[in-house]
Amino acid sequence: GPFDTAEIIVEFIQAAINNHVEVVELDVRQRPNGTLVMSHDLVVTNNDGVELSEALALLKGTGILINLDIKETKTLNALHDLLVEYDVYAYSFLTGIEESDVSAVKDSTCRDLDYYLNSQPSRWRIFTEDYQKRILETLEKTGAVGINCNFKYAGGQLSDLLHSNGYKLSVWTVNRSKDIKRVLVLKPDNITTKQYDLLTTTISSWGN
Repeated sequence: GPFDTAEIIVEFIQAAINNHVEVVELDVRQRPNGTLVMSHDLVVTNNDGVELSEALALLKGTGILINLDIKETKTLNALHDLLVEYDVYAYSFLTGIEESDVSAVKDSTCRDLDYYLNSQPSRWRIFTEDYQKRILETLEKTGAVGINCNFKYAGGQLSDLLHSNGYKLSVWTVNRSKDIKRVLVLKPDNITTKQYDLLTTTISSWGN
């Protein structure tokens, strides 16, 4: 039931705080009654998802960055008010933003938040100057701080292109040891993983 899910999510966030993580990712959706909730899946009833305010109440004052994965742009204005209410606006940034969502972000009260552009960069076209130029033009036009992509699409060329032009790279969902090692070489600015312990032990074993 919803209460079990709520307990699990609250425990997960508390564990993240206890482990001094740098960033927590929360999927943001809205119930029919307008309440913002954390849910990866579609929210259909007023019992679906766990209220976002529960997570923000725990994260308030911790200094942990909050990666808000926006599943529906209609949540943005209410999201702004919640982030301000819990005093975490300065620690928040957005992912899940497609190019078609950019105008909704710019028209919302969350327009000042940093956001990454969801992308599927080509692993082979990235070698062409034309393609690189197009990526940079898209980022400049949209005002995004960088690209958010499945780690499979991220290689050295993309990382170098973004970092040498002042943009960031965010990758998801990196869970296997060999994938973690491959991704760390790229020096991403944000990594989404379900294997936090494995990620941190890999990082510390490299002495970075």
